[in-house]
Amino acid sequence: MKKIAGVIIFSVLSFPLTALAHHGGVSLPFGPGTPIETSTPLTLPEGGLVLSTRVEQVEWRQFQFAEPTNRTSFTFLNTALSYGIKPYLTGSIILPYSIKREESFGSNSGIGDIRFSGILGFNYDGQGIGLNSQKETAVSLEGKKKVFFSFYGGFTIPTGRTHEGLGGEVDPTMQPGFGSPSFTMGFNASRGLLRSLSLIFDTSYDIFTKRDNFKFGNEWRINLAGVYELNGNPEKFISRIDGILELNFLNLARDWQGGEGRTATGGNVLYLSPGFRFAFPKLQNANLGLLIKIPIFKRLNEQNQQQGSEGLEKYRIIGTLSFYF
Repeated sequence: MKKIAGVIIFSVLSFPLTALAHHGGVSLPFGPGTPIETSTPLTLPEGGLVLSTRVEQVEWRQFQFAEPTNRTSFTFLNTALSYGIKPYLTGSIILPYSIKREESFGSNSGIGDIRFSGILGFNYDGQGIGLNSQKETAVSLEGKKKVFFSFYGGFTIPTGRTHEGLGGEVDPTMQPGFGSPSFTMGFNASRGLLRSLSLIFDTSYDIFTKRDNFKFGNEWRINLAGVYELNGNPEKFISRIDGILELNFLNLARDWQGGEGRTATGGNVLYLSPGFRFAFPKLQNANLGLLIKIPIFKRLNEQNQQQGSEGLEKYRIIGTLSFYF
């Protein structure tokens, strides 16, 4: 029973939160059978509690045209608490922290904008659609005939530091905070195709609001992921290892300043993201995920001016760790 519970727990650790390009990803650690950057629709059992952290390291390509203000690297850290309010409803609160480095002006760091999110989970069994019951949260994606899907949303409050708190004029993309609320809405679906293979689709839209005559461009994402069980043995300390392959598409609208689109912002990027996930049920049901995002296609609006923009990074490395209580 404990072995089955371990699989159940990790299968429902997926709380789908979109990744914010300007301030790093906020998606939370998932469990076996689920990807890392792409969100999945399974909800937590009622009363289930997850404490998790996510670290994202971005290494930027540097160019002569941007000297001496090349962005060198960004580090994003998110600590989150998720709770199963009902079997079909999960809520989360996320506290972000970031460090943004530039070659001449050093770095800006601090707490970002706190995020609140919720997911409403459904399933389809071939006969009808219904809200997830306690039974639907206690299943793995593997080999199941049901299709799981969810609608989710969230918002941030402007708790992070902006240029006023940093002591002067700072480019908005170098600030820990957005300075105004933002909103997210999304939809995703998942299906176990084979005993060891799951496919997950996810799309979301982020809306940013204006502050001091500046507005970040809205963001639209489409993600597709495949997860395959490479090794599984409930008796071992590492009870399961999953291989993950994701395609992550990002459309960035232009930032707006002074009532017009800001030059050297916006465009489209496609990432190829391979990774692994490891389950440690004996360590408070711990789960570790590792992923690298590599831009394989980009069409930016003014690419020769957009150093420090998504699509012009060398890579993004993401690590997640979660515990279930």
